[in-house]
Amino acid sequence: MEKLIIEAAINELISKQQNRHVPYGPDEVAATVKQCVDAGMSYLHFHAREQIFGEMRWNEPELYKEGILKMRALGVPTELPWYPTYLTLDPFYQKHVVALVEDPDVRLQIAAIDMGSGNINDYDPRTKNFTSPDQAKRWSHNFHRQFFQICRDLKLRPYLGVYEPGALRSIAKYLEMGWLEPPLVMKFFFSDAGPYGFPPNPRCLEMFARTLELVLPGVPKIWFTMCYGHSIWDLVRPTIELGGHVRVGVGQYHPWYWPDPTGDEPTNAEQVARVADIARSLGRGLATPAEARAAFGLPAWSGAASGAVAARSHSVAGEAC
Repeated sequence: MEKLIIEAAINELISKQQNRHVPYGPDEVAATVKQCVDAGMSYLHFHAREQIFGEMRWNEPELYKEGILKMRALGVPTELPWYPTYLTLDPFYQKHVVALVEDPDVRLQIAAIDMGSGNINDYDPRTKNFTSPDQAKRWSHNFHRQFFQICRDLKLRPYLGVYEPGALRSIAKYLEMGWLEPPLVMKFFFSDAGPYGFPPNPRCLEMFARTLELVLPGVPKIWFTMCYGHSIWDLVRPTIELGGHVRVGVGQYHPWYWPDPTGDEPTNAEQVARVADIARSLGRGLATPAEARAAFGLPAWSGAASGAVAARSHSVAGEAC
């Protein structure tokens, strides 16, 4: 079985009130990433955030670059694949991605996007209501066509978020039409708080994995399991056994809109180490950052092209995640 790639989502929207270990500015991000790499992480997602209060800086490429350079100064391999907040068709959310692609010291090569549309909303058990009942993701096939064209222009590997199995059928058609090229890199979304997609249960994970093989047989592909909430620990072992890869991290571990009643405050590195220990117990090795990069079909760092292509302006807005 191929080596396990462990992704860490180290901050996202979580505050220090929810977990005091969440990193905000570039210095904290760099220190956290170094600890995670030492624990076995080989794939990174982080948000650019202000140092003191953790405010989001969605489209400020300077903060991303500062974090990347600081983590490298601590010994994090330059080969480490990573991605920032989402690239969308809104020029506001393209600015940071284009700048990071064009910067020869950064050379961003991955862009994440979610597949399809849906009512992706958390349910607050305290109020017995949805946190944003009028909000929904409405991303059409044409939206995805334009997104994939931007990725081709910028030489970015799309990272495809799958909330429900029907999205896999769409991905198969996008591949057939030439909008996508293998290897496909995907992640299966689960959630404790959001009543969408499959429940975070090992049997449901197996249904995802079996559907993937049914819809995309023989296609080079890599898939990750992630879960918003503590149920990720119900899914790690079966993911590893089924040949998938795992995403963990403080950024997805706690509820975003209300306090975590458990009082559990793990560090990012502790979560990565826990996954690594489970993998070793199952006899599965851990991928290095360079091996993860190769698995994604990305060029080796020394030969990576800058991909300095100006993004086109578009009129369809999206969300940042």
